[in-house]
Parts: sequence; structure tokens; C-alpha cells
Amino acid sequence: MTTTDRSYSLDSLVFATGFDAMTGALLAIDIVGREGLALREAWASGPQTYLGLTVAGFPNFFTVTGPGSPSVISNMIVAIEQHVDWIAACLSHLHARGAATIEATADAQAAWGAHVREVGARTLYPQAASWYMGANVPGKPRVPLPYLGGFPLYSRRISEVAERGYEGFSIAAAAAGR
Repeated sequence: MTTTDRSYSLDSLVFATGFDAMTGALLAIDIVGREGLALREAWASGPQTYLGLTVAGFPNFFTVTGPGSPSVISNMIVAIEQHVDWIAACLSHLHARGAATIEATADAQAAWGAHVREVGARTLYPQAASWYMGANVPGKPRVPLPYLGGFPLYSRRISEVAERGYEGFSIAAAAAGR
């Protein structure tokens, strides 16, 4: 590599551009939900999701391996496939019923968030200044970003939600004439 006044012999060059895990990519997009609420505003105190899959106030908005899911502490390929399969089955369920929207309820989201924090508090993660807690991004709220209860428990939970007719979600029918 040559600069204007010096030459350097390199085997490799690494550009470290930052890492804002689980929320950075989503917050980089201007996602707006009901009543003009921006996702950035909704998550100002930390990400809030239902099952790491949806956000109350943002109908038909699904996150794959989002905050509140065990994605980054599990095998990512398996986690992605699980979420895509779950979302596809959910959309089939909605289509079969003529539904137009699905949205997490605020109560279900709050309960899931409390569970994520409770499980996280039982671990050493909150004691470390790591990206799992958002500590590597100045100003980012320090909360457990992944669900730390493990993939098997999480898998059972999201399967139960689907089996119960998408418990914790508000589902609305398509408007007449559509």
C-alpha cells in the first residue's frame, strides 16, 4: 500500500466500520408504523419486540432474527430458517382467513420484553460491556439484545403461539371490496 509520502507492505488490511448488532440495520431504515411512529422513536429506550419477530404498532412488519430472539447466540442459519418458516406459515394462516393485517399486541410485547430481561438478568451478560448488551455503541440503551433462554425453549414458545392461533397478535380482516 502506498500513501502520498510512505509505502507499507501488508498481507491484509481490515476496515473496522462499526457494529451495531440487532438494531443498527433496522434503525438505518426509516421504518414508520401506525400514527407516524418511527421505529427509532419506538426503540429509543431499547428494542421492544414480541418474540423477536414483530413490533407492536407496526402491522405486517416482521423481523428475521431480530432483537428478542436467540439468533446471535444460536446457529444463525437455523435461526433464520426457523423465522422464515414461521413467518411463511403465519402468512399462509392470514391468507386462509382473508386477513389483511397482523400486529403484536402491546401487552404481549411487554410480557415478552419482561421475560427477555428476566432471563437475561440470570446470566453474566449484563455484567459485561459487550455488544450483546449494546455497550459497544455510544448512547445505545444497555439491554439484553438476544433472547438468552436458548433456542429449544424459544422454538417451543413460538410454536405454541402459532398453535394457539397466533396468541398475542391482533389480526384484522381485509376491508370489503378487496
